[in-house]
Amino acid sequence: MNKGYIEIRKLYLPKSCAVAALDWMYHQGKKHKEGVALFAGIRQEGSFYIKRTIIPQQYAGSFNEGLLYVVEGAELHRINVELFDTGMHLIAQIHSHPTEAYHSDTDDDYPIVTVLGGVSIVVPNFGNGGLNVSEWALYRFYAETGWTLLTQKEKIKFLILVDDESPQLQTSKKPSKFWPWG
Repeated sequence: MNKGYIEIRKLYLPKSCAVAALDWMYHQGKKHKEGVALFAGIRQEGSFYIKRTIIPQQYAGSFNEGLLYVVEGAELHRINVELFDTGMHLIAQIHSHPTEAYHSDTDDDYPIVTVLGGVSIVVPNFGNGGLNVSEWALYRFYAETGWTLLTQKEKIKFLILVDDESPQLQTSKKPSKFWPWG
């Protein structure tokens, strides 16, 4: 059985990557729309190093039950081809909610990241709180429990915000292509 990212114990997120996602969500929030961004990078042993923020082409709107964003299949395919060509892997999605940070039923049922151990981050107030990770809800995807909210203690231990020049981002492993079926 493919274990996906279950073995990942540390997720290194450069502040510039986080800010790029938050800026997009804040921009969308000014129009009272949710926004989504994706984080891609490379894994090395029990850690994952985010190298890139991807803002996919998306459509956002509202309906009776709330707000919604949609990323269509053609855009997801384009992103997958690009990731394959660069040797990077998609580990996380981050999106905004207008008020509280939580995984809605829609978030549970229609994620972009679907790999075991994958990460879904929800930020409140359309990302208006900035890099205040304590306000973010961080979920991991497990076979037994589905999307599972990490406690504050687990979140602080797992998600490491780093400066772009941080030695922690200087990985010895270069991105490489992989065959998804092998």
